[in-house]
Amino acid sequence: MPTTAEAHERVKDLEWSPSYEERRDRYPTKYRIPPRTKDPFRTLIREYVSMEEEKDDRQYGALEDVLARVNAPAMAERRWLDLLKIILPVVNFAEYAASKACAQLIDTVNNQELRQGYQAQMIDEVRHTHQQMYLNRYFAKHAPDPEGFTLGLKAKGGNIFGRTSRSAFETFFMGDPIEGVMNLQVVTETAYTNALFVSTTEMAAAQGDMVTPGVFLSIQSDEARHMANGYSTLAAVLSDPDNHQYLQPDFDRGFWRQHNFLDVFLGAARDYGQVNRGASYLERWREWVAEDWVGSFVAKLEPFGLSAPRDLALAEQRVPWMGHSVFMIAVAAWPLMFWRQSSLSDADMEWFEQKYPGWYDHYGWFWEGFREMQEPGSGNPFNLLTELPPICRVCQMPCVLPRLDINDIRIKEHAGRRQAFCSAPCERIFDEDPARYLGFKTFWEIWDGCGLDEFIIKQGLLRADGKTLIGQPHGSDDPKMMWTIDDIRALEYEIKDPLQNPDSTFVL
Repeated sequence: MPTTAEAHERVKDLEWSPSYEERRDRYPTKYRIPPRTKDPFRTLIREYVSMEEEKDDRQYGALEDVLARVNAPAMAERRWLDLLKIILPVVNFAEYAASKACAQLIDTVNNQELRQGYQAQMIDEVRHTHQQMYLNRYFAKHAPDPEGFTLGLKAKGGNIFGRTSRSAFETFFMGDPIEGVMNLQVVTETAYTNALFVSTTEMAAAQGDMVTPGVFLSIQSDEARHMANGYSTLAAVLSDPDNHQYLQPDFDRGFWRQHNFLDVFLGAARDYGQVNRGASYLERWREWVAEDWVGSFVAKLEPFGLSAPRDLALAEQRVPWMGHSVFMIAVAAWPLMFWRQSSLSDADMEWFEQKYPGWYDHYGWFWEGFREMQEPGSGNPFNLLTELPPICRVCQMPCVLPRLDINDIRIKEHAGRRQAFCSAPCERIFDEDPARYLGFKTFWEIWDGCGLDEFIIKQGLLRADGKTLIGQPHGSDDPKMMWTIDDIRALEYEIKDPLQNPDSTFVL
């Protein structure tokens, strides 16, 4: 009986050229990939499928049996469940984008070792989309306040942060497929999946959520194989010196695009989704991204031609503040959202000041003001900020990074229009290939001139009664505390694109 390694070698020897025409030009790449390399997992698809089937049986069995009978979602902290309404659809789109990326790689790379790994990963990513959508459906059925769980997929186009996530994760499959590897396998999966799946599991358990950990840990158990795919592809690319001229710029661009979204998204979710608080996102970032990824992974590739990302030092300076800054915009614009956001308690604020010294001086004024605007008719929430900021043409983030008082916003004319950029790297990336970013409209461009009440109705942000908002500036179920569409109409607020406002202090 042959060993798995021997069987794997035998299967490779059976590779043949098909009689039909292979479309290697369907997703062209500028890179040259050698026809033979090493697959570190030596995974046979039949063996792989059997293993994953067993994992799925355990996971779905637990969801439908024990957790359902004990009504597990009712035991979780409400603040955490509300944040899951945005976390789950954002992560789900990342999995979908990853499956498209792997399918492209199978068509592009003429290397059976690598293609076998991509095939297993593509199946993984499809499984993950199903697992997360099932989890989303589970909460829509069982959560104490299920409103909003059904809107996540639609929000990829109609929500300001849904569009931001699309902008980041479409880099997995838009453009050169090997550049997609940099974004997906080398940066997102190798640097950030611990900060996503392991960190979310840790948070969920601390908030009394017994449902999410089983699903997310099952997913994370696949990520080591995906990281290995990225490493194998990197090794193949680095083996040809002609590839080196392309690799570092693609790697640098991939890191910045994922940093600009993931460090905001994961930071806000971890720091503001917790009631029972543990480590901060900054502490986890230093451990998993700075030490493990840069120190243990990227550093070992430097002798072979790949250096640490060009803008790593700038990213490290921004991480302590960027999640707080963007989340402040989300909270000020809560009527645009499909989840609730409770105000921070004194204990919350003490924790933030301890973990991020100086936090209260920079953000305390906002959260103190937010406390005073919980009840319907207590004021226009958008007035907590002097004005809402422009959105970056490249990453689609509000231009408040790293903090309002030291934001690095840049405005310039291009193609007869003013364009905003949140940072020098985003401006540089735009200048490299403007056409790649001009076709993706910002949230403000789409909704400029639309009344806030009209937006809420068009986006389906009302509850079943047809008048109460899904998003609320609190976690109370008291009917007297619930904002309605009539309260929004009374504000007479119109969404405006700051770039079209000549009086905007952001763009003067």
